[in-house]
Amino acid sequence: MDLVFSDIHADIDGLETILDLTNSSEFQSRYGKFSRIINLGDLLERGTSPKQVLHKMNEMSKSYPMISVMGNHDEGFLYKKFLSGSSYASIKEHELLSEKDTEFFKQNKDETFGDQYSIDRKANLFCVHGGPLDPNKITKNGDDPWLYQRTWQRLSEEDFEFYSYSGYHYKAESAFDEAKTELDDFIILCGHQHMEAAIRQSKSEITNILPFKYETEKIGKYVLRKRQIPIEKNCNYLVRVGLGGPQGYYGGGFARPHFGILQDDPKTIVLFELE
Repeated sequence: MDLVFSDIHADIDGLETILDLTNSSEFQSRYGKFSRIINLGDLLERGTSPKQVLHKMNEMSKSYPMISVMGNHDEGFLYKKFLSGSSYASIKEHELLSEKDTEFFKQNKDETFGDQYSIDRKANLFCVHGGPLDPNKITKNGDDPWLYQRTWQRLSEEDFEFYSYSGYHYKAESAFDEAKTELDDFIILCGHQHMEAAIRQSKSEITNILPFKYETEKIGKYVLRKRQIPIEKNCNYLVRVGLGGPQGYYGGGFARPHFGILQDDPKTIVLFELE
């Protein structure tokens, strides 16, 4: 079973809550133990505990196989590009990070950091922070090439694709077409937009399949809202997990930790939100 999260945003409380819950005997008796971790990016910025989050991720990478991709805020910090939403306290904590702290983000031969995406061909997974589109194939209508990158791409809420200051907005159909160049009967896993989504492509149609209603259950001291998504044969899926670290929420209001699990038999994705 894979444990999937995104957008921890330097929130160690959010990350440790997810780990405490999923490592509990009661959770594991219902859902099993996770044997791999999938991090869909944005470990950094907005929150106030970047050192602790990176230390925890390094620690877990020694105990579990891990897929980890870059988020736009990870890149913003590492490439010194200002992004919105970080408080003064967050900025000061990030300024204290050393090169050793940021070793979790492996530097590539071309001096870039980490992976824009990761493909697991055995499990037919395309893991990415924002979207899977090849930036070189997108017709450029805006002047900032940064916003076309996979770390910045966003699932469009309109019936068309467009560029904005928040990134390139793609249609689900385009995401499926791109992933088909690499995989068959696949699942695209992404984060970035802090809201859950689930879209299925069958031979005849593309359908939003995110269950409208939650199921609620109590595990130990935690109350969970969950949505189960069965994975059918001969279909493709795009599943977006919600905000993992509530400190990443921007604009006021109240947020809760979100995460997901990917089970093998039967193949199912379960999305969780803590109350």
